[in-house]
Amino acid sequence: MFRPFTLQDRLVDPSLNRVTYRDQTVQVEPKIMHVLVALVEHAGEVVTRDELMSRVWNGVFVTDDALHRAIRELRRLFDDDSERPRVIETIRKRGYRLIAPVKGLEGREGPDRLDRREGLDRREGRPRLGWTGAVIVAFVVSVVAILVGWTAITRESTVNTEAHVRFMPLTSEPGNEVDPALSTSGSLAYVARADDGRAHIFTKAAGDAAPVQVTQGEAREHSPVWSPDEKRLAFVRIDDGACAIWIAAVDGSGARVLMPCTATNEFKMSWSPDGRMLAVTAGSTTIRAPSHIELVDVASAQRRAVSEPPPAHSGDWAPAFSPDGCEIAFVRSISGSISDVFVTAIAPRDTGAAASAGVPAARRVTFDNADVLGVDWEPDGRHLVFSSDRAGGIGLWRISTDGGQPTMLAGGGAKLKHPSIARTSGTVAYEDWQYEINLREQPASPDMPVGARPIAATSDRWNFHPQISPDGTRIVFQSTRSGQYELWLSDRNGQGARPLTRTGIYKSPSRWSPDGRRLVFTTRLNGQSDIWVLDVDSGAAKTIVSDTTSAVAPSWSHDGRRVYFGSLRTGVWQIWSADVDSGSVRQVTTEGGYAAIESPDGQSLFITRLDRLGLWRRPVAGGPETLVADKVLAEQWPNWGLFDRGVFYVTWPDAGEPQLAVIENGKVEPQLLGRLPEFAWSGIAVARDGSRVIFAHADRRVSNIGALSMVER
Repeated sequence: MFRPFTLQDRLVDPSLNRVTYRDQTVQVEPKIMHVLVALVEHAGEVVTRDELMSRVWNGVFVTDDALHRAIRELRRLFDDDSERPRVIETIRKRGYRLIAPVKGLEGREGPDRLDRREGLDRREGRPRLGWTGAVIVAFVVSVVAILVGWTAITRESTVNTEAHVRFMPLTSEPGNEVDPALSTSGSLAYVARADDGRAHIFTKAAGDAAPVQVTQGEAREHSPVWSPDEKRLAFVRIDDGACAIWIAAVDGSGARVLMPCTATNEFKMSWSPDGRMLAVTAGSTTIRAPSHIELVDVASAQRRAVSEPPPAHSGDWAPAFSPDGCEIAFVRSISGSISDVFVTAIAPRDTGAAASAGVPAARRVTFDNADVLGVDWEPDGRHLVFSSDRAGGIGLWRISTDGGQPTMLAGGGAKLKHPSIARTSGTVAYEDWQYEINLREQPASPDMPVGARPIAATSDRWNFHPQISPDGTRIVFQSTRSGQYELWLSDRNGQGARPLTRTGIYKSPSRWSPDGRRLVFTTRLNGQSDIWVLDVDSGAAKTIVSDTTSAVAPSWSHDGRRVYFGSLRTGVWQIWSADVDSGSVRQVTTEGGYAAIESPDGQSLFITRLDRLGLWRRPVAGGPETLVADKVLAEQWPNWGLFDRGVFYVTWPDAGEPQLAVIENGKVEPQLLGRLPEFAWSGIAVARDGSRVIFAHADRRVSNIGALSMVER
């Protein structure tokens, strides 16, 4: 019998599949424990991949991804780094070697006995753990890694003293304060949004200093950034529909236009340490072409691209110069909330020379496929801080520029995003959003009075992405009332709400099966997307698709036998479908597709694409596509659906709040059905007869600028 042993100050008990560190105990998947035991038995020796696959997955058909995932989870559990290993070393083209010392090792127990004790399904090669199995274990492992990683940060940041994080508010005025930018010495620039729609730039010399207004007038300003000498500010100004990048003195004097905006929404910028260049998010004359990062000469306004996102990506944004000016970190989005942090070199470090012409290759730093909302460099030039929902809530994370596992800096707030770091002190400023988002219902008809009523019971957390069951008796929705993104179920009026999941990891909006018994949704963890089918009443869940790139927008076929989804597995976004029982997957489209829903009669497929606007219809059996509705974005797939009356979707007029629209069966012109006031989050639920709509309503949304710094006790 393999008795408990100690590895990296953690007590490992193979008989119970447990790892304990201090007061934290993690339940580990049996297969992952088997891999660890195999490495421990041959500590210091190379164990080949074939040997590990044969021992742990004997008789079960799985790919090498299963072993790679197990090694990743073990490294996460023991706070190990693949580039600088202290526990498990990768031996290229051979296998793995345990290099950390093992204490208290006695006896052995083979994997067969462990399999029997855990009741594994030998055919599928995974435990029958239902929803509380593989996914929740992986998340718990992540949480322990965060705790261990934070200990490593504290250790790395101190010499003879202990470092602690200190949080402080930098703004607390009425309205919303956004777009924080810290100067080298720590002065703050930000945008204050007033209730009347105006948005102007303010500065503060310190957290308790009085704010100074820099810009005036009817225009709206965004995204300020300091010059290195702290004498100027660059910012984006939108005036009467025209958008341009401006540069002015810190007091607002001497303002001049540098260049027109080319990006359409994300305006984040960064000023090079030598003061010569701005890194900006740039767009294209093609409306659906991905954004990219450009360098703009502050004196001449000459521009050149320094990033080139691959095809089928939404684009690159949020550039940040490294402290030495030789690299730029940025966010690369596949689509919507699927993105990661990248770094590109723009000049040799040893000379500081200007970068050569052409677009340099970028290296990927994170592999989460998560929602990343800004990135900046720490003063040491070796670490990045970024905002991400990689653990469910949207918090601040820290990672080495060489990669590895991120560690959490701050979380628990509703939404912490757009970090900006002072180069001298390392203080991190960020947007600190607090939301109260609840479900509201109103008539879906222009002839009926608008009056959105709350779906009881409301809460002071986030409640969004509603879907009404086919029989109209129940609602499934996402909520953070338990602390993380989870699926909840209630009756039609919101009563008797209870959680359906308790995993704490990202979940996409779910969709009901035609029989109203099951839900389908995707999860994301460690860069992998899984499609899950959950039985609502029994709680039984199973994975039908595992995608190492991405899987988005799952929906049911009309008979409930298959699930459609978008995937990038071929390098281009296409629609695929999976058999719910067997998990067999087949490609549906060849000309592109991101989200799809099958018509109730099973004859047509409605599709959106990333490379073009609009909702398109094509025969399920194949054939030409026809445009159904324009101005429908692929990333907003929760905002449209097929119902008895026709196609319902959310549209944004040229001005004003979003509105619900319908294209009724047999018609081609859309009909507006009324405004959706304070529409807070994508996702609508329409009654089968089309008479009423449920949506996420912002009861309260407030943003202040917060900051954190490392202090010595």
